[in-house]
Amino acid sequence: MTNNHLPNETESTADEFLHRPVFRRFGMYFHFYLIAGLALPILIYLTMMHDYGWRMPTLDSSGVVGFTSAKRNVLLYASPQTKNLMQGMGGNYDVLLMPWRQYLKDRNQRFKETSELKDLRDAASSLLILPSAIALSTEERQAIELFRSQGGAVLATWAAGSRDAKGDWQGWQFLESLGARVLGELNINQAANHLILNGNSALSHHLPAGQRLYLAPTSESLLRLQGDMVAGRITNWARVPQAAQRSEGGVIYTETSASIGRSVVLAFAESAWADHPKTYYSFFDDVFRWLSREPSIIQATWPHHFRAAQVVEMDTEEGFPNAENFGSMLKAVNIPAAFYVLTSVGIQYPEVLKRLHRDFEVGYHGEIHTGFKDESESKQFQRLQTMKKEMQSVIPDTRRMVGFRAPTEGYDATTEQILHQMGLGYHVADPNRTEGRLPLFAKIDGTTTANDLVVLPRTQRDDINFNQENLGVEQTTQAMIQDAELLLENGGLGILSVHSQNFAADSLLARAFPGYLLYLKQNQQQFWLASPRQVVDWWRARENVKMSAEFDGVRMALNISVVGNDPIQGVTFIAILPRKGIVPNVKPLKVGGLKPQSVQLLDPYRAAISFDTLKPGHYSYQVTFDPS
Repeated sequence: MTNNHLPNETESTADEFLHRPVFRRFGMYFHFYLIAGLALPILIYLTMMHDYGWRMPTLDSSGVVGFTSAKRNVLLYASPQTKNLMQGMGGNYDVLLMPWRQYLKDRNQRFKETSELKDLRDAASSLLILPSAIALSTEERQAIELFRSQGGAVLATWAAGSRDAKGDWQGWQFLESLGARVLGELNINQAANHLILNGNSALSHHLPAGQRLYLAPTSESLLRLQGDMVAGRITNWARVPQAAQRSEGGVIYTETSASIGRSVVLAFAESAWADHPKTYYSFFDDVFRWLSREPSIIQATWPHHFRAAQVVEMDTEEGFPNAENFGSMLKAVNIPAAFYVLTSVGIQYPEVLKRLHRDFEVGYHGEIHTGFKDESESKQFQRLQTMKKEMQSVIPDTRRMVGFRAPTEGYDATTEQILHQMGLGYHVADPNRTEGRLPLFAKIDGTTTANDLVVLPRTQRDDINFNQENLGVEQTTQAMIQDAELLLENGGLGILSVHSQNFAADSLLARAFPGYLLYLKQNQQQFWLASPRQVVDWWRARENVKMSAEFDGVRMALNISVVGNDPIQGVTFIAILPRKGIVPNVKPLKVGGLKPQSVQLLDPYRAAISFDTLKPGHYSYQVTFDPS
């Protein structure tokens, strides 16, 4: 019998669907199913491994990668006595707790908020936050002491423990037990309103050297602290501490022994950073790592053993011949210098300019002493071309002249774009350009770090600042030395700028300068006394070093890659130690692999792993921290 049944539209569609390839049956949603099918097992796996203690990456707003660890047991103490005391004074303790809740949530860090310190457990892997817990009972103090004796770490802020459970004043003995000596308080109306962090330190190694963190005015006065180690100091915006506070710190840290928990004390309350938290988050990431004894390895900022880089330069304008007086001082002590020439003046002294070019680095300072900021592109281009032509009328071959310093420090993005187009390599900028104390790339469109314009920020006071302060000769010398001491502590780039019109032979500045140069020579093992061009060359070369380091709970795997075509000298890495005073053992994983030139302690909590020369290639090491 003939089957005259004709398939209806539904049956035809179903038959067609069954004969499609599998991937076509999902239609336009196939890639969503595929991603979900892959992502779900990965997510489940990572969640399980996180529970077993894997460190999970976080990325903050500044692009800094951090890690959180499930093994780190964080306890946030909501002090009931402090809450009652603040309520009685019309305050709200939650205002000081909330910033920590938000930070821990942002970092996906598991934590327990508790008001019962006597129930502390698992002290060896615990980190206790005492957020401005000013009122602590005798029992609570004893519980915290026991907690630390069992290996628990403590982060205390502001005036923690300064009062008892009733709110009566007890003094600073509690903070002293955590390693911080309190010398008094800073008036909230004073200009000391920035925390300046030390670069490559145990507590701030993922932020730029000299990073400036704003401390907002609060009703809680800043404390004046001293202690074993200082991670940052409280200064004004210009990074100048008050004379009485030069030996004091805003962040104190210590480890009394391997069996007792580490401690960190902050001189400020949470209200000082609650409204601008993101950069502080990166800082707290490093603080938490150190408190939890999690080792880290980072690339050092400067080559070899140097802690900071010092550049000395002159804006060579009026009083142009004074440049030779300045140059002779530096040449006598073999310290490099740079001269940025205002070309309309420089061409009036061709022989002086030629001698400066012969002995030192010479760069451009514009053609007239007027800033470039906000001028039209065509006008800026014309002015910079005039500048270059005037220089070439005295020095025909200007290929070595790759530096620029804008007159009055007046420049903008257009200026940088034209400088790059003209083939210049760097410019010396104003202190406002960055919150850190390191070179940076201008990030001009279409460039890479290999050919981008490098910006060198001036972060030291100059002679104009000193003149405004009406200092004498000895005072000026000491002011320059004090700025350099803070630079050395910060580990950043310092540029001391002077002006030719202020450097006559009998001038205050000329009489004050030899004492400063003597200080630099006496400390040349710590300062990299470099020309700006040397700093720029290093900063570009440093970008060719890529590294990663991971800790598995016992040892670290350190992987180093050098890209490009040229070997790099003086590459150094800094290990943040899990225990005080341990020199790490660094072993190449390849037979016959390159060994470090040296591995030595920088301070009780850091060690330097230095290489004489690293050629292009890949290097792998195992780093262990066994006590001797």
